[in-house]
Amino acid sequence: MSTAPAPPPSGTGQNASGTQGITQNGNSEPKPVNWESEIQLVSSLAKLQELENKIHELRQFVPAGLLEPLIPISSSQKATPDKPIAESPSILRNELDHAVRDRLASIEQFQSLWRGPELKPVWAHTEARLKEGSGQLLQPTGIWERDYGTLLEELTKAEKTNEDEKVREEEEAERTKVLSAEGGWTAVIEKFTQRGLPGVRVINGQNQTSLAIALAKAGLVVLVEGVKDPDSDVISEWLVSSKVSPGRAPMKMEEAVIDCLNSRPRKWDLAFLLDMIASYGDIKQTPCTKCNRLTNNAARLPTTRRLQTIQPPIESESKDRVFTFDALHTNCA
Repeated sequence: MSTAPAPPPSGTGQNASGTQGITQNGNSEPKPVNWESEIQLVSSLAKLQELENKIHELRQFVPAGLLEPLIPISSSQKATPDKPIAESPSILRNELDHAVRDRLASIEQFQSLWRGPELKPVWAHTEARLKEGSGQLLQPTGIWERDYGTLLEELTKAEKTNEDEKVREEEEAERTKVLSAEGGWTAVIEKFTQRGLPGVRVINGQNQTSLAIALAKAGLVVLVEGVKDPDSDVISEWLVSSKVSPGRAPMKMEEAVIDCLNSRPRKWDLAFLLDMIASYGDIKQTPCTKCNRLTNNAARLPTTRRLQTIQPPIESESKDRVFTFDALHTNCA
């Protein structure tokens, strides 16, 4: 272990009693930092630890790297196919210039990281803590006592596990509520039909647990069939396929749409599926959310659908939730 780097001089110090630091974004607006969060503290320590490791790397890398072109000359036994002896002074000069440029680029990259927006609030918080402690080191031993990079990975993994479990519990509660609602999945279809979406038509299927959605503008007919739980009559999943005329192979666009629909989350949720299918209704007119182009370099339409992070609010308790999606090319997703 080695001594941790001290923060650079700056005028960005803040009151240590506060729980917020300052991070600069593209508009130089302050972004709050929660210094009461364990994962925030560990993340900051991991950044400082990584920074110190880079300092030690540069101490070895810069002087040794500058002399690399001279090594084969000083000792012919150290010459290799990758590092041959320079055949002329001009070649040696070019190699020395190249080595200097590489080392300068490494130093500039390090300086950018040191002064970057991610570390600004860390330096400010560290400086404030040092002032509060009259210059006493935050770690009395002066060395790193933990591998904060590994600790951060463990905390991040645990946090994600907790978040996934919370999402699963919320989804299970929602699923139970939907399945116990009056009218069941047939009521879901009726409400979807009543919305009267332009160019979207619901067609009854060949059996009680199947239906088809015709998207007139897209020229697609999507077949939907419910799969019942083997232990009950409850439909546990809705499978999707495309309706293709006899003798015609499905188009690549149709295959991509069906693949995306079948890889969706919430496979039990018919309302979610119907909204997702409806989002393809104007596929030939809707550009990609990311690149803002209708077709990509391969002349493909945006066939991927991603649930928007922020969903529109439900207008009233009598209204059902409507899911909205972003349109993306496969290479933009």
